[in-house]
Amino acid sequence: MTPLGHANRALITGGSGFIGRALAQQLNTQGFHVVTLDRNGCGEPPDHMTGSVLNPDDVERALEGVHIVFHLAGLVGTSELLSKTVEAADVNVKGTVNVLEACSRRQVRTVFFPTIPTIWLNTYSITKQAAEGFGRMYARWKGIDVRLLRWLNVYGPGQRAFPVRKAVPTMILQALYGKNIEVWGNGHQPVFLTYVDDLTRNTALYCLRESADSVVRDVGNTVEMTVNDLAVIICRLTNSSSRIVHLPMRAGEDPDIYVRKLHPPTAADLLGLADATTPIEDGLRATIAYFTGLPVREHELALECFARHRDWSVPAPMESESS
Repeated sequence: MTPLGHANRALITGGSGFIGRALAQQLNTQGFHVVTLDRNGCGEPPDHMTGSVLNPDDVERALEGVHIVFHLAGLVGTSELLSKTVEAADVNVKGTVNVLEACSRRQVRTVFFPTIPTIWLNTYSITKQAAEGFGRMYARWKGIDVRLLRWLNVYGPGQRAFPVRKAVPTMILQALYGKNIEVWGNGHQPVFLTYVDDLTRNTALYCLRESADSVVRDVGNTVEMTVNDLAVIICRLTNSSSRIVHLPMRAGEDPDIYVRKLHPPTAADLLGLADATTPIEDGLRATIAYFTGLPVREHELALECFARHRDWSVPAPMESESS
């Protein structure tokens, strides 16, 4: 791994998000000057640029002097995106192509893109798979050093509880308020939890390695359990009397398609960090403390959002295209 000096400049698209902010902190420790591009005006210029990956001019402007790009911008969700398919296809696919094209023109040496483990038939999975394919195509035919890692179930302080429902924040807030902890499906689905500090450390260091390729790898340092196991641990750590209830799977999720680990090596293996995993209870305690410390109004808004979206289960099949 080649040490990098302060002259190195990194761009994070979607840098105002949960993982983007954590990654920026990690890159700062590696000697990078970090610039973010985001539709949300979170941050101060010149280190933050408000703009969209759908606007090639915004991307070009953000790439000025950049050596490496971490392309995190995108719309997320499963059922949440069923009504936003056109917008998600634009942002997640066209936005990725805009970034790759601009990097090719600017001769940016490395582009990182996080891909996902699921192959469910929903807007998010389809757009992320398409964007991953474009990444591999640009690596093969346009010579960009594209690094691809699968990000599994990321959690930790700073994660948002709504409007997109994520298992850990949702369960924590439901447990803190004595609400039923709602599990989609039978809860036997495996989850691979990755603490945000482990994920951003591995991602940053993996992208600084001299030897690399466009092979998709797991990021590593995950803790495997079932969804039911996760709910039980959160109840215990919050001293909650909440009941665990099971709801039908949401539209866009398939109970028969489980996430599986890829064949090693993971990024953690290649970095010699296979044992550097944050213990699950340590990570969850830190995350519980974060959510406990949020303003009560944030809790109320999240719980209201959970209640509104409780009916996002699998709809009845249509009889015909014209029905």
